[in-house]
Amino acid sequence: MKTTFRLLWVPLVAILSVAVFFACQKDVSGSFGSIPAGKQKLSVYMTDGPTDYQKVLIDIQQIAVKLDTCARNGDDDHERPGCDDDHDSLHHCEYWDTLDIRPGVYDLLTLRNGVDTLLASGFTLPGKVERIKVTLGTNNSVLVDSVSHPLNLVGNQHFIFVNVHREHLDSLSSNNFQLYLDFNLSRSIRYINGQYWLRPVLQPFGRHSTGEIEGKVRPVHSYGLIKAFNSTDTGYARPFDQGEFKIRGLREGTYSVFIDGVNGYQDTTISNIIVTRNHDVKLGTIQLHQ
Repeated sequence: MKTTFRLLWVPLVAILSVAVFFACQKDVSGSFGSIPAGKQKLSVYMTDGPTDYQKVLIDIQQIAVKLDTCARNGDDDHERPGCDDDHDSLHHCEYWDTLDIRPGVYDLLTLRNGVDTLLASGFTLPGKVERIKVTLGTNNSVLVDSVSHPLNLVGNQHFIFVNVHREHLDSLSSNNFQLYLDFNLSRSIRYINGQYWLRPVLQPFGRHSTGEIEGKVRPVHSYGLIKAFNSTDTGYARPFDQGEFKIRGLREGTYSVFIDGVNGYQDTTISNIIVTRNHDVKLGTIQLHQ
């Protein structure tokens, strides 16, 4: 069954030294304080796997979490039948609970290079977090060459299921967990027959189980998208105006970083970058050449 808890808060926007959020920016206050007896807390953060648009505005209306009260978050992961991207099934220990969120339009391109927003949070019964369900509204659009275009939902499907494994959860303290959702825009948006289509791809990750790569590109405006990649994993960044970038949620491994040179500057690739869990690899300043 579905259980609804009382609204207790409003979301937090973590803006570093970047431009102001879209008109529907999510400001927040304080925290929940102590966790009530017999409950656990879950916080869900949103960040962006960027693409080469000016704005991507996504209408997020609801966040729900599926829990198994017969299991705990440290237990092994098991995918059950009926848990695909479009469907869901329940057994006697499982239930859905709605988290607290301020619905509205999020400009995902402000959520990049280490910037994220506290999208949803709430107290639930103790249990293993199995899935996140994101429900979208209809006010979705993309800004391309200073022209706004509607983003049509493929199949008019307004919800996305995201399977959660224990490695995706950061344990902050007893019964206090958080996870991040990376909205992979490069895989989510397609341009077909003169229209833009959205089929969201969200990838969960925990900061304790993944690594990060960051750096700064010079000169200013010499770069386009940046890609960190190996044979099994790929992450993207679009630097801020002064060239700073960060790619998060990378699994352990050896990566190459490709920097797309623009405005007459050459492409550059940096190889043999070793990423480890819960570690930030700092590349320093990368100079592009004409």
